[in-house]
Amino acid sequence: MDAGPSPAVDAEPSAFNDETLVPRKSMADDARFDVTAMVDLVFMMNIFFLVTWAELARAEIDLPTARHCTAATLSRSIVFTVMKGPTVYIGDGAGGVALSPGEVDQRVATAIEDGKKSEDNKDIVLIKAEKEVLLRDIAHLANIATASGGVKLMLAVIEKR
Repeated sequence: MDAGPSPAVDAEPSAFNDETLVPRKSMADDARFDVTAMVDLVFMMNIFFLVTWAELARAEIDLPTARHCTAATLSRSIVFTVMKGPTVYIGDGAGGVALSPGEVDQRVATAIEDGKKSEDNKDIVLIKAEKEVLLRDIAHLANIATASGGVKLMLAVIEKR
């Protein structure tokens, strides 16, 4: 009984065997991109722009000179000085009459009305304020001054060095 050669002996290794020694490289290429360098670059650019922006924010601004502005005539002006605190004085500087916080509204309005009725016809309200005084304190005084009507409002900032 000759059955022929045994399949185990005559069989050649299959070309489709997945158990090869060196795996075959895939035909599809994996698309990968290393973003480490780009992240570093963006981080450095952010630092650069933050530093230069901070420097530019602190730089002085060269403003043009005023063309349509005149100085207030002190002989026709009612002067109020606002110091840090806020402390309001009727008059030029701390040498004027100091007003308590409760009497500011009434005394400022009275001083303006008296100035308009005087023989000098004081129709200019000049508010001088220190650099540290808040805008809301100056605006409050300006609202009182303009409420009576018939006056020109002028502001000045006192910058002490």
